[in-house]
Amino acid sequence: MDEAAVSRDHVGSLERGLAVMEILARHPSGTTLTEMAEEAGLTRAGARRFLLTLTATGYATQAGRVFSLSPRLLTVARTWLGGASLWAFAAPIMRSVAAQLNEACSAAILSGEDVVYVARIPGRRILSVSLDVGTRLPAYCTSMGRILLAGLTSG
Repeated sequence: MDEAAVSRDHVGSLERGLAVMEILARHPSGTTLTEMAEEAGLTRAGARRFLLTLTATGYATQAGRVFSLSPRLLTVARTWLGGASLWAFAAPIMRSVAAQLNEACSAAILSGEDVVYVARIPGRRILSVSLDVGTRLPAYCTSMGRILLAGLTSG
């Protein structure tokens, strides 16, 4: 889409409303109207309208002077997550990383003492390591395995 079309089709109030939701997400214990107005760069009246709209639609809750996100947002996220595979989420990020670094990008899981590659974007070099999806290697001898092992809790 060209810049003029983006500008014409851009809904500024939706953008500001989403910004308010993101601010609420950064404050799990909630935020006041004044704090929201300051952080969002809105007037108190504007912040109030956004917060009350989110409350009326069930996306936020109000306890006294404090506004918080409601669990309804989790329902939306769960519905979205339920309709897509891990690959749908990982692929765009992995492609971007591979392109920016001009290297292969892999995703893997620990399976016992091994690492199993579950997704891979190949690099563009003439010579590269061939690690296909499903490849199983001892975790201790791969960089991916060492990263995954480092995240384990002891005990």
